[in-house]
Amino acid sequence: MAGVLEDARTWARVRGNDVIEPHDFLRRVVGLLLGARLDGVGGRLELRPSLPDGWKSLGVRRLRAHRTLLDLEIKRRAEWITVRIAVMFGPPVAVAVGWAGDQPVSRVLVDEVALEGTRAIFTAAGEHEVTLYLGLRP
Repeated sequence: MAGVLEDARTWARVRGNDVIEPHDFLRRVVGLLLGARLDGVGGRLELRPSLPDGWKSLGVRRLRAHRTLLDLEIKRRAEWITVRIAVMFGPPVAVAVGWAGDQPVSRVLVDEVALEGTRAIFTAAGEHEVTLYLGLRP
């Protein structure tokens, strides 16, 4: 996020060569909020969202991951994060969902099925709901 803010500070009123295009700026901001990263050609889409303080949700439509378009909805509650993923077009895509916030993940569910570890790794085809429970496991 610091790099994006630094780019914004260098913008001049009259467009110069050092000005980032608006669509590139938005792509970078959304990528930072989602913690989105594609892991090579045909590889896994990794999501590690981090919502700013005060944000309860974030929705992204038509996120491209290789040949697949996804709709995402992230909702934060006091004790858990819900990430809804819907494949809108294209082939299934491998996805890894984690949390980049300061609280540790204690439990992970994908479509109400518990998984081991602190992130969900699965193949998205259709609609899925990932729930990341925050805090230390009792």
